[in-house]
Amino acid sequence: MEMNLEPHIKSDVWTMPDKGLSWCDCGKNHPLTIDIVKGFAEELGIKTQDSISHHQLVELTMEVWNYESVCRFFHLALNESAQRVHGSVADSYPLGIGLDIVGYFSKTWQGCPDEDCWGED
Repeated sequence: MEMNLEPHIKSDVWTMPDKGLSWCDCGKNHPLTIDIVKGFAEELGIKTQDSISHHQLVELTMEVWNYESVCRFFHLALNESAQRVHGSVADSYPLGIGLDIVGYFSKTWQGCPDEDCWGED
């Protein structure tokens, strides 16, 4: 069995400084909170569950960011967030951990390097 030696996030994800792009394009630059993510989860019917599947996590993160489609860089960044928060990428997560993964992703997402998405050199 392979051991993951990367440190897990021990501090509260929601108090981390934002290092990435703004999740909202309204121009007010307001921070993403767990209550906002819970609201999106409720809209998707996820709030009433005890756990969230990785597929639902992708859908929730896309909803928060208002993305209709995503590329492999989005998935790589979301997987990295799952590893940092949960310790691994899993088929499903406890709901609270899933919300924290969305929070970590949102505070660290640097966007997609367009030239790599389009296969340009």
